[in-house]
Amino acid sequence: MYREFRNPENNRNIRVYSGVKGLISHGDDLKSVLNAMNPEIILVTIAPSEVNGLREFLKDPFEMNLSDYEIIYGIRLRKYGEVMTPPPIYIEVINYSEKSGSRVTGIDMDDETYNTAYTQNIRSFDLLRDSMRKKRVLNADYHDTNEYEFAEAWAEKQKAIRGRRKLEQMRMSYIAGKVREFVTQDYVENHIIVCDHEFYNGIRDVLISMGYAPADPDQAT
Repeated sequence: MYREFRNPENNRNIRVYSGVKGLISHGDDLKSVLNAMNPEIILVTIAPSEVNGLREFLKDPFEMNLSDYEIIYGIRLRKYGEVMTPPPIYIEVINYSEKSGSRVTGIDMDDETYNTAYTQNIRSFDLLRDSMRKKRVLNADYHDTNEYEFAEAWAEKQKAIRGRRKLEQMRMSYIAGKVREFVTQDYVENHIIVCDHEFYNGIRDVLISMGYAPADPDQAT
């Protein structure tokens, strides 16, 4: 879904597209948004190394190895449409960049920062609990009526383990910091932030804290 946030003090707009990773339909929707906007810079909630990795993937595609949780996620998500990897919202960002020359900036943790955060928070017991709860995660009732509700419920389910919850909080804080840095220091008018839907509320909240409000009151959530 596409949202705009406006700051009445400086008349700046921040444009955000949140998509559910894996859904081909969301990749198609984002492609239309990018072609209509022609952004000069795209901020995306993946690591900088993943930006480079996706460029290489598009040049020479290869079969991806998926974790058990990624497989379970895809099985549950496909009730809302066709699913593929790598996530189409990422692929469309890179495709557009390759054709237009626009700059893509990964705003999730870089590899070193993530590895440090992972080591600090994930313990052996967390990994054991992860391995033991796969069937329960597969069969859980997510109380979802659309893909966005599923993505939110899935993210919360992953945070049931304390160490992973702390890790995801650190990721959200890092992403929020990068958004704040763009808005205050590196702002370019013709831009868009493309995020996994699970990060949308955190990005919305940091924008609101900086004086931005939804440009369309009917799209405040």
